[in-house]
Amino acid sequence: MTGLVFKKLWIVSKLEKAARTVSFQSGTNILTGENDVGKSTLIKSLYHSIGADAPQMNNTRWKRAKAFYCSEIVLNGATYFIVRDGKYFGVFDAQKGMLSKHSGISTEGGIASFICEQLNFNIELEKSTDGKLGRAGPAFYFLPFYVDQDAGWTKSWESFSGLQQFTSFRKNMIEYHLGIRAQSYYDAKKKEMEFLETKSAHQAERNVLSTALATFQKRSSQIQVSLDPVAFKEELDQLVDSYNLQRARQQDALAKVKDISNERNAIDTDIAILRRSISELTADYEYAARLETPDIVGCPTCGTEFENSFQERFGLLDDVDYCRGILDQRQKARIEVSEKLDAAEREYQSVGQETHEMDLLLNRKKSEVTLRDIVASEGNKEMVVSLSADIVGKDESIEEVQKAIDGLKADLKLDSKRKKEILEYYQSRMKEYLNALNVFVLEESDYAEPTRVIKNNALGSDLPRALVAQYFALLHTMKKFGGTKVCPLIIDSPQQQEQDTSNVGAIFKFIFSKALDGQQLILGTISTEAVPDEVIPKGANRIVLSNEKYSVLRRDQFSEAIADVGEMHELLLSK
Repeated sequence: MTGLVFKKLWIVSKLEKAARTVSFQSGTNILTGENDVGKSTLIKSLYHSIGADAPQMNNTRWKRAKAFYCSEIVLNGATYFIVRDGKYFGVFDAQKGMLSKHSGISTEGGIASFICEQLNFNIELEKSTDGKLGRAGPAFYFLPFYVDQDAGWTKSWESFSGLQQFTSFRKNMIEYHLGIRAQSYYDAKKKEMEFLETKSAHQAERNVLSTALATFQKRSSQIQVSLDPVAFKEELDQLVDSYNLQRARQQDALAKVKDISNERNAIDTDIAILRRSISELTADYEYAARLETPDIVGCPTCGTEFENSFQERFGLLDDVDYCRGILDQRQKARIEVSEKLDAAEREYQSVGQETHEMDLLLNRKKSEVTLRDIVASEGNKEMVVSLSADIVGKDESIEEVQKAIDGLKADLKLDSKRKKEILEYYQSRMKEYLNALNVFVLEESDYAEPTRVIKNNALGSDLPRALVAQYFALLHTMKKFGGTKVCPLIIDSPQQQEQDTSNVGAIFKFIFSKALDGQQLILGTISTEAVPDEVIPKGANRIVLSNEKYSVLRRDQFSEAIADVGEMHELLLSK
């Protein structure tokens, strides 16, 4: 089943007043252009625009443009527009009505909550930093479908940024996409880790209880009843001191809320001024552009005369665009400050609740002073009984958690028969595809497992062709055994390592013929001159970039692009 198709891509820089719009068909798309004309930037922008970051998208030259992206896609048969500006995403329906806003990718409320839900992709992997589980974002789903120019031609399934955040991500994703491990395995793995954490916590608590019990049993004969008002006063004083410190924390939290609130008010003032300036400058331009407006206009306030020339009117438009660019930045700043304010308010409420609870405890201490004699006379015996009962309870809890862990064994067990069938199919495809691509330097052991990295024996011009064989062997094995929905196959610059004419033809023929049925193909290359005409599919959508260096964004496309997607961008940044 085809899950995703790209229909159109917009990249817009309000700062540079330039944009690029590219349309794609559902079949084969061939994007050609010389080096440094923006071909790879366009290709990287496709999956990047929907939350899968490609390498080299944050280089200094590109960051200066402060571009935002919009993709028109078909996802599970429905049309959506997804707008991305930095870490902010907006999802819009086919009529460009806003459906949701998202901040971040895999964080809570990030774009992964939309994209991954649509693709039925709910995988959590072990994080490299702390060993805890974290949600795998869209990049991990799109791994089989993207070959990046910068990262995809040395090792398969490495074409996105941020993959190393998870331990053994490549092995886990190959097993997932190829159907070696079902979704139920990852669900069970998540539950197992949660249960193990719970069991560990119970065990730690049991150890503390056991230590305390041993202490009380050892001292039971030494404890005597003693009511000491002086000692009680010292405890009460300590509690009051703690209460005062807690109150100070509450005041600090309140001050933080006020400071951030003032910061947001300042931004709101800037936004209001910018909007008023845009409105006034627009009115000035409309007045100056009227036919009845004289060539010399006098200021109604000071009497100074201004020339109503073409240059002056364009200067007004430049001022409007400049103000709009600043307005976008201030609106993004307001979103960030609002998030900080929400966090500060939550912190203030939390500290306030703790202060309230300590206040109740303080009052109880004042009124329950007579309980000290009860604690002194009977507390030790009761504590021993209570601790013993608590230990029994912890043992029961640990046993229950262990039963739950044991109940997951069926889902965690690998189906060795199915794995063998998948491996045999993959190996067969590899042998077939390597032969079709004229790669004869690999041993069968080099691709005995799909997780093997093809680079030890395949060197020079053999390596890119061997990687093409592996990409497609994984793709077809995934199609036969896995449940992954088919997404666009995007390949950037397959003419690696100075391939000779016969191998160039073999590579392109192979790619065009081995794409999955119904799969959208977007292929970027310098030129197809060395490719025989009969190899290129009839009706392929050819997208030819001009040879102007560093010209991915064009001023002549800016007005139309803003008309298409500017309103959605405004809605994304509005609060």
